[in-house]
Amino acid sequence: MSSITPEMFSDRDWIEKNRFKALSEVSWLLAEKENAGRDALIRLLEHLDLLDECKSVIEALVQRAGLFPYQGERSTLSTSELLNLEFHSVQGMDDIVLHSAQGQVYRALVDGANVILSAPTSFGKSLLMDAMIASRRYNNIVVIVPTIALIDETRRRLAKRFSKEFKIVTHPSQHTEEKNIFVLTQERFLEFEEMPLPEFFVLDEFYKLSPNRGDDRTFVLNEAFYKLFTSGAKFFLIGPNIQDITIDEKALKFRFFKTDFATVATEVRLITEGDETENAIAICKEVSDPTLIYCKSPKSAYTLAQALLDAGISAPSETASQFADWLRSNYHPKWFLADLLDAGIAVHHGSLPRSVAYHLLRKFNERGVKFLLCTSTIIEGVNTSAKNVIIYDKKIGNQKPIDLFTFNNIKGRAGRMKQHFVGHVFVLNHEPQPELPLVDVPAFTQPDDAPESLLIQIEQKDLSEHSLEKLKYLYGQDILPMEVMRSNSGMDPGQQLNLASEITSNIAKYHAELCWSGFPSLQQLHTVCSLIFDYLMGGKGKDGIGNTNHLYMKMKTLVQKKTVSALVAAELAYNKNATPSEALETVLKFVRQWGEFHFPRYLTSLDKIQKSVFERAGKKPGDYSVFGSSVKRLFMPLSATVLEEYGLPFQVTLQIEKANPLGDEVDEILKSLHEIDITTIGLEPIEVEMAADTINNL
Repeated sequence: MSSITPEMFSDRDWIEKNRFKALSEVSWLLAEKENAGRDALIRLLEHLDLLDECKSVIEALVQRAGLFPYQGERSTLSTSELLNLEFHSVQGMDDIVLHSAQGQVYRALVDGANVILSAPTSFGKSLLMDAMIASRRYNNIVVIVPTIALIDETRRRLAKRFSKEFKIVTHPSQHTEEKNIFVLTQERFLEFEEMPLPEFFVLDEFYKLSPNRGDDRTFVLNEAFYKLFTSGAKFFLIGPNIQDITIDEKALKFRFFKTDFATVATEVRLITEGDETENAIAICKEVSDPTLIYCKSPKSAYTLAQALLDAGISAPSETASQFADWLRSNYHPKWFLADLLDAGIAVHHGSLPRSVAYHLLRKFNERGVKFLLCTSTIIEGVNTSAKNVIIYDKKIGNQKPIDLFTFNNIKGRAGRMKQHFVGHVFVLNHEPQPELPLVDVPAFTQPDDAPESLLIQIEQKDLSEHSLEKLKYLYGQDILPMEVMRSNSGMDPGQQLNLASEITSNIAKYHAELCWSGFPSLQQLHTVCSLIFDYLMGGKGKDGIGNTNHLYMKMKTLVQKKTVSALVAAELAYNKNATPSEALETVLKFVRQWGEFHFPRYLTSLDKIQKSVFERAGKKPGDYSVFGSSVKRLFMPLSATVLEEYGLPFQVTLQIEKANPLGDEVDEILKSLHEIDITTIGLEPIEVEMAADTINNL
């Protein structure tokens, strides 16, 4: 039996000639090496049509492997098999059957335990969250996800099952009802001024709590977790490939489940000889199914995409070309991404407009795009229908080597339960060395290097003696109240205090430059950028911004030009060596990172600090709320940026707004959109398709 390799269970010719030998081997493996047996059985299930006369044996093996979702027609099952299915069914979700490992976790959750789950990508962790919502045990549930793209994916999934019973809330400005599911990033959760007391919360990709991942948002996530935990809500933390949690289970009172139970088989092929690009081209010429290609950066992805085109690799489709033409008309006629789409190739990265990224992924999942080249942004839980994954680069970004944790996470994107039984992974560099991926939760362990921005959010009774000593200077000063510093989540309190001290030390000068409302003058904008960079950013460059003047010039251009086309023209005038496609990508990156996120966040913090300083000095403060919200909305109606997150491009929303104003609040916008007959507005067919997709998933 040992002469049989895992790959043989995927070989149709071998299975057809050795049906009973294959089934016998699977039975032996399930008894002796359960994971290997389950892997072999999943491979066999992909060729079930060759095993018609063995269905009863297959059903028995599926039962032994705990793969109950793969069970056949109930009419063919025995009484004991039907009882097993019933035991693994979900209350309130009659169409769902859990596999055996899911069932163990589900029963712990139903019993009221706090649960931390580490499991492979194909385990079905999100289904357990849905199962707990369906149990009707909780009226107010918070789901924290790492990205806005995942907000939309999660919202769409939950809306199909629960929108009649729960209100699904994705923005802090939305009104709440008696029963709510809040689907938010950590930043949006912390923006809520009032929220019904949560009874249950889910934290997706919980490994991001650990600071060893080098994520700037780690400590904001810790703050969100601490606030949710201290609310008394039960919790369910989910993520992949975690070895252990470096915190006493008694402190959080949780059960830790670590499993490698997978519902798809993964076939890894290591190709380290020769040139990576040539190897990638050779693989792409061979494969016939949707293929995801991991690249370290957008530049690397576009370079490889050009190489694929030069090698004659193409899988054109009408739907991809229609989208390409729309991108040319609405962004730039020479955008390289559009040329790639004509060949059935796409590049997906974090700086793309959210609606564009969403529809690229949709085209890939619907087989309109065959090759999707992506950066690490796609591994954070976004579902794809990739049968093949090529790991092309060995780094994340341009510096950090890919670690085993990230490697396994990318690898787990190959295959999908009941769609692709076997995922194929081609690795073009050596695999990372084994490691012990441990997760620390600094909100509770409070290590020596825990930042003060996190520690000030923790109640004094929960602070260690060492942490209290670190914060002593903050509690002892009277320049900036602690509540102001706490309200600026994620901002270093020492830097906030230095900023308040600077304003206080020259209050007449700064009052003249900071006491404005509405929109600032250019001089006032320069002062704002200077204070943000020198104090709130600590004088350190970030995401393409290197100094005060750089930030000012970028923000000045955004304020004055406003539209993407005008910004691209300005970028081309500034950087004469850039191609139109490169200029567009530069603009999109700045708009996404700084226009929509960094600058409004820093401006809000500065606004709170100047108000506190001037009010305490008896002077009239400024009010930056109008300017901040305008920048965050990129100077468009609220509906344009709200619906961009829902997959509707702002260009389409603006056309709808012109014919039918959608309103000034999130709930009103969503309601108005749902009631509009979009076929009467004069949209292009592809725009009607995109609008219909958004409306049908509200």
